[in-house]
Amino acid sequence: MLIKSNPAEEQKVIEELVASDESLKQQHQLFLAEMKFKQELIEKRKARALTQKDISAISGLSQQAISRLEKGKGGTIETIIRYLSAMGCSLTLKET
Repeated sequence: MLIKSNPAEEQKVIEELVASDESLKQQHQLFLAEMKFKQELIEKRKARALTQKDISAISGLSQQAISRLEKGKGGTIETIIRYLSAMGCSLTLKET
């Protein structure tokens, strides 16, 4: 039996769980930051009309490594810096 997803209800449940558990709250914040970063990588790449294959050729990273990074499935700091450099970007730190 399939159950139809209810994003508003799901968000409410997540907020309640996160509010009641500090460890879970920290994990959730890290997850959201990672997803935001991943989305920014993809948006910047596409804004520059570059494909994953293009980034691979410029950076020397495999196309599979590019894909994994964009999917949020790993990536060392070296991989991230090489990906960013291929787009003419750099990694900087800022206070939140």
